[in-house]
Amino acid sequence: MEQLGNADMKHAEDKPFYTASRNVLLGELSVSRFATTTGHYVRTRKHVANDRDDILVGYYRSPQPQLWTVGNQDLELKQGSVVAFNVAQPVSSFTDGLTAWNLASIPRAQILKLVPHAGNRSAMFLDPANPAVRHLERTINFLLDADEVCEDQGLARRAEAMLGDLIVLALGARGEVAEIAAERGLRAARQRELIAIIEKRFAEPSLSITTIADALNLSRRYVSDLLLESGATFSERVLELRLQKARAMLSDVRYDDTKVSDIAFACGFNEVTYFNRRFRGRLGCSPTQYRMGANHSDA
Repeated sequence: MEQLGNADMKHAEDKPFYTASRNVLLGELSVSRFATTTGHYVRTRKHVANDRDDILVGYYRSPQPQLWTVGNQDLELKQGSVVAFNVAQPVSSFTDGLTAWNLASIPRAQILKLVPHAGNRSAMFLDPANPAVRHLERTINFLLDADEVCEDQGLARRAEAMLGDLIVLALGARGEVAEIAAERGLRAARQRELIAIIEKRFAEPSLSITTIADALNLSRRYVSDLLLESGATFSERVLELRLQKARAMLSDVRYDDTKVSDIAFACGFNEVTYFNRRFRGRLGCSPTQYRMGANHSDA
């Protein structure tokens, strides 16, 4: 309960109990995901007395609505609702069914230095369509599933900075603070999103900078600059992924009867001659020679 604090909880007696959670700490910040069938959840002044004074940005993911009473506010959360609130305050909630959340946490003192108005209300809804709010949840999901981030101190520091910037933007930072956070945090999040799209769709022959830029409502130049900053151009990144897939297929006995041309097309190449030339340039032999060598070594 370090993330959410102590509470009185009551579970429906006629339903099987279920709970699952994951929490990743990044310095003073954290991200978490949890789900539970606990119906009633109450935190009194006694419960919050010794809690961390954090601001949580929560993404409600349950199909069942959740009713909140916090401060002098009554809130109804529906699937897709995004709310920011101070965890160190009394609150009660009721859900008839599964409760599911994605959360990001930041010390209240840290956020109030950058976004003073963030502490004006006990809880406030955020716009899910806001790019910063949208990218924040994607970043939460990424950090919860990317174990390598926490294993590398350098990556962890960069991830903490990006997460903090996105929280600042999601909570409505203004002026110079917003400009700095947008340049640093939002740009890093978009870069990661672009790379994820390429890694998912690289085998589509029609994939291009233009199609990605149009899908994300970004300029082609902006997309090109972000990818170049990542260490590889769009063409270099796509080519490498396609060649890696072709190499894996040529080494796999399940594709022994698949024509080299069909493998090339399955990996996103439009022309077999171009595929052969690039494959030879990258691996020093033709696809057919590579397949024969792989099969011989396996034997």
